[in-house]
Amino acid sequence: MGSIQIDAGTVIVGDGTERTDVQIGVQDSQIVEVAENGLENSYDRTVDASDRVVMPGLIDAHVHLDYPADPDQLDITGLSDEYLALRAAELARDALRTGTTTLADVASRSTSIFSLRDAIADGVTLGPRLAVCGGMVAITGGRATGGYNRGDEGVIIEVDGPDEARKEVRKLLMYHGADLIKLAATGALSSPHTGARDAQLTVEEMTAATEEAHKCGRPVHAHCYGEAGISNALDAGVDVIVHGQSLTDDHIDQMHDQGSLLVPTLATFRKLEDRMEILGERERPDSSGGVREEAVPNFKRALEAGIPIAAGTDCGMPEVYHGTNPVELVHYVDLGMTPDEAITAGTLTAARSLNLEDELGSIEPGKYADMLILSADPREDISRLTDSDTVDRILLDGEFVEDQL
Repeated sequence: MGSIQIDAGTVIVGDGTERTDVQIGVQDSQIVEVAENGLENSYDRTVDASDRVVMPGLIDAHVHLDYPADPDQLDITGLSDEYLALRAAELARDALRTGTTTLADVASRSTSIFSLRDAIADGVTLGPRLAVCGGMVAITGGRATGGYNRGDEGVIIEVDGPDEARKEVRKLLMYHGADLIKLAATGALSSPHTGARDAQLTVEEMTAATEEAHKCGRPVHAHCYGEAGISNALDAGVDVIVHGQSLTDDHIDQMHDQGSLLVPTLATFRKLEDRMEILGERERPDSSGGVREEAVPNFKRALEAGIPIAAGTDCGMPEVYHGTNPVELVHYVDLGMTPDEAITAGTLTAARSLNLEDELGSIEPGKYADMLILSADPREDISRLTDSDTVDRILLDGEFVEDQL
């Protein structure tokens, strides 16, 4: 790959701090040194970014690459794994062009998404770094929609009882090398026969799944709406609460005690404020009511309580298009985060939600060289990250993306 010296005017480290007039040394795929007074090693080429801002590549901790966000293309049952993998590669590149250098895919058809992850890692195709779970583990029938068994689709892995949950998670980890595990602690807005706040997987089922994931050093994310589902997930020891509407004081205390994180996916709920009809005009259980309206006050509650928040958009869900990933940080600032806090949510904290904080999320020696060179400081206006003109260059795995196209 060769080596690069980047002379940066300002470095947003990713942990809430900055450094000025910094030299960054990149060898192969890693950052090897960061200094203000000259680097110890010599490098093959120097990039002058002395009038630029350098920051870590963005991380989106919650996307669905099997889905293109078009409301008319939510049913993928008739599509082959090969087709889904090829389409997902294009959708992932849409995110990469925004400066989102790592994506966590949190429920796609197992064979297609694992194949894409491996093809990108092996250099067969260009794309952002992927952390993937394969299918989401849920109760039998918990996500049945449109009159068919979602378990047959592979996006949902149906289990009944702790032993089945343990076995299916072991298969994801051992056969496919899953990077994280996703559990359905509650129902969803997309399911007409089960309420979004209705608890689904039991504490015992989620505990068995979590134990297996933790044995392999893999984090567990739990889809949760409603007090009971959140309580069950936290009691099972999950690492990340996703969506998280109905956080109580007890939940917040428990999250602090356990070091749990929240991925609020505001991008999808802000869309639903204007387009609830995306999900179809049909009767829904009473327990699905209020989930959309509660998203913003719930986020503010978590922020005020100091719960660590990791950025995740839910891109791929209706009208949350891939390539709009940085808008999540704009929502955070609109609702009370400082720009520095939002950038940390989209870099180091997002990396932490994937157990990758030792490898990604900040500009420090020993981490992968995933960085953005920006023409303007996003801390002055966070919406600049949504403007393609702001992102001058994208460094992924020690190489500039534009040099690989």
